[in-house]
Amino acid sequence: MDTELSEQESAVVSLRRATRESRDRRIDLCTCRLLAALRSMLLCSSAAVQINATAALVNLSLELENRVRILRSGAVAPLVDVLKGGHPEARDHAAGALFSLSLEDENRAAIGVLGAIPPLLDLFSVASADGVRARRDAGMALYYLSLAVSNRLKIARAPGAVRALLSVALESEEAPVDGAPPPHGPGLARLAMMMVCSLAVCNDGRAALMDGGAVASVVSLMRSPAAAAVEEYCVAALYRMSRGSLRFRGLARSAGAEPVLVRVAYSGSGGEMRRNMAKKTLRAMRGEDYNDAPPQMGFPVDDDGSVVSEGLKSFRGRPNDHGNPSHMKSARF
Repeated sequence: MDTELSEQESAVVSLRRATRESRDRRIDLCTCRLLAALRSMLLCSSAAVQINATAALVNLSLELENRVRILRSGAVAPLVDVLKGGHPEARDHAAGALFSLSLEDENRAAIGVLGAIPPLLDLFSVASADGVRARRDAGMALYYLSLAVSNRLKIARAPGAVRALLSVALESEEAPVDGAPPPHGPGLARLAMMMVCSLAVCNDGRAALMDGGAVASVVSLMRSPAAAAVEEYCVAALYRMSRGSLRFRGLARSAGAEPVLVRVAYSGSGGEMRRNMAKKTLRAMRGEDYNDAPPQMGFPVDDDGSVVSEGLKSFRGRPNDHGNPSHMKSARF
């Protein structure tokens, strides 16, 4: 048995190495037979096998052509199991794989059905001594999953999800350690606020946000020194929550939202779209009608109505350790 396990470890290490070689190599390797072998290795009791199998799967998922094939191979369910209770390094890779797979529109609803949202929320919301990369991958996966209506509802209805997101939004950003380069993509607080904005698109999401104290938390965040990095999302979240909601008016007044919104609405910075959203939110607080057409300036609105930053759209290609985009000849893991 030890010999068999040793051979399995050697094979999966070689496979992981092969998935780093090139885009063409990753596409050629992503066969039904190989994916079935990787699927069984994901739940192996050997930490080395599990870590290398999840890392190989991340590398295969870098290629757009492979993402639906990986999902259809049945690999997502064991990835979710790894996320729940696998080796810590394998859990980090599993979060990365789910992020990569969630970039494909066709995969999102299925990933949600297969139970990925609760463990992703757990990983994203709990500070880790190992740094922020796995949390960021979990947050990116959650954001893209939330673009599917069914998943948005799952997040809104998940016990404690809103409070967890708000807690992350209020965290201080961690500085890179040991001379490491700055991480790719948005920070954790920004990611959390992006998800709050996504939830605020739908009625259930708005109700969950207000139940979870989002109005007061967002207003508090706008008063904090960290506000500059997330202000566009804070204003968008308040604007979304204000739509047709008498409850919002009372919560916003209690939270003291008017002064911070006035500052945004009538300052010379932040862009016209942000100012317009702040003005519309102020009018909603005062019970005045406003044109509820979606905002057209600043950062775009996806087809489903969710607000998406240009900075996030530019992060759709998952970079490797050297900052190369995913179409380059080296892969991340």
